[in-house]
Amino acid sequence: MDFWIIAGSISLALLAVIFLVFFLYACVEKAKRAATRSGLAGILVLTLYLVFASLPAPWRAGLFGAVFVVLLLFLFGLLLSGRPKKVTEIIGPQERIDERDVIFARFDIDEATANFRDYYARRPERRKIDDEIRALPDILAPPHLKKSPTLFALAAAEFGFLEHQISRVAGKESPDKVESSPPENTRMVKSVLKYLGADACGICRLNPAYIYSHVGRGPDPYGAEIDLRHAFAIVFALEMDTEMVTAAPGAPVIVETGKKYVEAARISIIAADLIRRLGFPARAHVAGSNYQAVLPPIAWEAGLGEVGRLGVLITWKYGPRARLGLITTDLPLVADRPEHRGVLDFCEQCRKCALLCPARAIPRGDRIEENGSRRWILDREACYKYWRKAGTDCAVCLRVCPYSKPSGLFHDAIRMAGSRWRLFQTISILGDDVFYGKNPIQKKSQISLSS
Repeated sequence: MDFWIIAGSISLALLAVIFLVFFLYACVEKAKRAATRSGLAGILVLTLYLVFASLPAPWRAGLFGAVFVVLLLFLFGLLLSGRPKKVTEIIGPQERIDERDVIFARFDIDEATANFRDYYARRPERRKIDDEIRALPDILAPPHLKKSPTLFALAAAEFGFLEHQISRVAGKESPDKVESSPPENTRMVKSVLKYLGADACGICRLNPAYIYSHVGRGPDPYGAEIDLRHAFAIVFALEMDTEMVTAAPGAPVIVETGKKYVEAARISIIAADLIRRLGFPARAHVAGSNYQAVLPPIAWEAGLGEVGRLGVLITWKYGPRARLGLITTDLPLVADRPEHRGVLDFCEQCRKCALLCPARAIPRGDRIEENGSRRWILDREACYKYWRKAGTDCAVCLRVCPYSKPSGLFHDAIRMAGSRWRLFQTISILGDDVFYGKNPIQKKSQISLSS
């Protein structure tokens, strides 16, 4: 009888500690709903302990024993549920994407030019929806400025700054080559990127399928073939500020986006220049109008995360709440490998981003095949149309994604458990709805600037 009382007491104590830690994390995160509900849950557990402890011995042993049995059944259920099984699937040949088809490139074309007429002669099916979107004010355009003048002007200044960095992305390498082994080069590159401010870094062989086929934006001639033959891709991630993202789709989120892209440009330009000074070709790829490759699948191959339902990379530590930077080079390096940590299984069950997408652009159903891979296909036109209405890059999907929770002992432990047991994923999805809400609250501006 004493065994059951002790075992049940330990089980309730463990549960109380979990809710206490959750309460403290929620307070730090300023998540009022989560703090309130985890605190109440902790009080409920302690109350149960006191009630059980006050009962006569047979009842006390029975109830404490029942708690312990429930805990054992839960642990047994975890083991039986097994590991998440879904993986990123490449199921056929992948053709290179023409950057002219990328939605941002389509709205960069001057309507008075031959390029504009040529594009819609080749893609007449896109003319109607593009004209509908084109009739809306552009992102960060003056009609949106009055919503928050300082923030919108700041974001515009950040993206304007990026355009001035394009001339610095490439150059001739030094004729004096510094020879080091691939492992030494890899350690050097990752150390330098971390020193410069990158939060995560991965390396992979540059897959030709992820290089754009033709120029759609930037200083190079529109429509020119892209000839990028570097052997390796160095990808890094920068964490976006949690509080800024919680304001999505308001102005703070595009300010934070612009800030991270500026930081990514600084890091990639300096690192590429460093590699060229060591005698090896290298090119930085800068947001705005300078990418020559598609970053999310490259980052997946470099082991930084998996592409989830919302169509962007879900990094291991920050979820989708991150921005990517890229350097391509011939510096001999050691490639990382793609990892599988249950993201696709989680996204199959969760669907929160799809249910809360204001544009209904994120699919709610299963993955489908597109260009040789099986994945969720975003309605890119619907997504961008909402961007134009909001005047920002929206990011509601980033705000509501459970993986976007701040990194730390508590949330990292949940991510780790979810990567190992499918049942834990189900429980964490339900828990996210209960403690954070099925529709997490959009917070007001989290940046203190006068407007």
